[in-house]
Amino acid sequence: RLLSESLLLSESLLFFDIECFKYDSLLVIKDINKNIRGVWWSSPPGDFPEDSPNGFEGVRGFIQGKTLVGYNNHHYDDLVLIAMMNGEPQSRIKAVNDAIIGNREEDVIAYKRRAVSIDTLDTMQQIDVSMPSLKQIEGNMGRSIVESEIDFDIDRPLTEREKQQTLQYCSYDVDNTIEIYKLREKSYFQVKDTLLTMLPERSKLKNPRKLNTTTLSADILLEKPLPKWAEMRLPDAVRNTPKVPEKVWEMWHSQERTNSLEAKDEKITVREFGCDITFASGGLHGVAVQGKEFSKVKLLDVGSMYPSIVVNLQAIGEGTALYDGMRTERLKIKKSDPTRANALKLILNSVYGNLKNKYSILCNPLASLSVCAYGQLALFDLSRRLYDAGYTLVNLNTDGVAFVDYKGLGSAWEDVQGKWEETYNLSLDLDEFDRWIQKDVNNYVAVGVDGHIKVKGGDCNKYHEDKFFSNNNARIIHKALVDNLLFNTPVSKTVREHLDDPALYQYILKAGRTYLGVVDGDGNEYQNVNRIFATKSDTGVRLYKRRADGGLVNFPDMPDNMLVWNGEVSDLAPTFKEVVNVSHYCKVTEKKLEGWR
Repeated sequence: RLLSESLLLSESLLFFDIECFKYDSLLVIKDINKNIRGVWWSSPPGDFPEDSPNGFEGVRGFIQGKTLVGYNNHHYDDLVLIAMMNGEPQSRIKAVNDAIIGNREEDVIAYKRRAVSIDTLDTMQQIDVSMPSLKQIEGNMGRSIVESEIDFDIDRPLTEREKQQTLQYCSYDVDNTIEIYKLREKSYFQVKDTLLTMLPERSKLKNPRKLNTTTLSADILLEKPLPKWAEMRLPDAVRNTPKVPEKVWEMWHSQERTNSLEAKDEKITVREFGCDITFASGGLHGVAVQGKEFSKVKLLDVGSMYPSIVVNLQAIGEGTALYDGMRTERLKIKKSDPTRANALKLILNSVYGNLKNKYSILCNPLASLSVCAYGQLALFDLSRRLYDAGYTLVNLNTDGVAFVDYKGLGSAWEDVQGKWEETYNLSLDLDEFDRWIQKDVNNYVAVGVDGHIKVKGGDCNKYHEDKFFSNNNARIIHKALVDNLLFNTPVSKTVREHLDDPALYQYILKAGRTYLGVVDGDGNEYQNVNRIFATKSDTGVRLYKRRADGGLVNFPDMPDNMLVWNGEVSDLAPTFKEVVNVSHYCKVTEKKLEGWR
């Protein structure tokens, strides 16, 4: 049944992209198998009336009953498509394009309202907090990121050759949009479709398929805005957690008095239980003062911590009972119906963030502060109880405490667990590791008793897999670092034995909107997004970001001598060993390792 539904959905999807110049605009539509289903060009300029055909007649009928899928289309392509389908002339289509790119909200607001009527999905929606461009993702995937040679500000109609080049360029971007959709289909779009089936009949959301999942989750739980609390609410057993420094309470009371979403983020660090422990808006974090490497580590994780606290505090009012039912249902169907279970998990995890989202009907800042304080007090007390029982603490991280038993206490921690769970009405799950090596609270590598390798932090989180939708730079450094820490593998050995896979060594560089572009030391201009490798070739260059005042800014932590390769990475493979500067990747890895030793 699920396969049949998936096939039917795929048949209803059309993938699209738009390119817009002063005198020419292009719309390309493909199916999920990358077959071109339609190509439309704007009518050639001439002395015809403004109400003459614009070249996009028939598009509306063509997409009737279909769902269009693009990349960043909710912000751009949908709005331009409205102008095209409304029969507006090329001059107006270009004006809409320029208003979007120039962030002139007042000039596009009417098109945004009309675009709500188009059934579209955006593969960029909620993809990552970094909001990567399509070119960045194509680069992360090892694909060609060669940009069009045709200036989008060209002040004349395109030639037939330029039109063909533009068609190929646009078609290529549609192909990669299809690949991104396939990667996110199960993890995001199927889950989102499940949320849509859960919307109550009372829901008045317009075209909910276009909304993000946090908005959908809030509308599923509540009909009207949540009443805001006037003060923090904590049970006495939590409020009376022993040994909490008074300055921590002062910080929370200051935020309580402010009762504002713009309250200053503060943090308090104390040395307790052999750890430096920080109380902050992101949760409780702590790391052992002595030692970087530990063996036979136990990790007690709070199961579904924030959702459980939301229920304990009745933090979403009349929606709490429904929310708690979802929490119970998810545990029952995790294996039998994973798609619905993931949808329920998404709802459960979205509530805490929505409590501080001023645009959400769940917005309740002091409820958010209460949930955060509850979690930090509970974890602080778990740490105290384990420490007082004689265990050595290793790491505290938002919802878990790692510890070791140097005194042969055996299973005494189980008694600590039981009493703590009763006090805070939370549950703990156990994970065990033979080895645990940490740089700090946010960077550690560990080997589980079953042999699985756990990695956390910016130094090592690309060890297992690519991060196509965020920063996928130089994965080889992560591999070399972890292999050295866990298996004592020489850094140079790891760096050299993967030279048949150049994608592991690539850096994707992008100049932000505040910069005029990218240049080398001689002033030669480059694309806004570039793929580079550290090279020993004497033809290498150094790329810089150019400021508005003409000044040059380094890309941080990049090699001095760069090979710029914006084509397919696979095309570089045959000669990669001859041009790559292995020593750069070794030096960066060794420098990072200094913080771990």
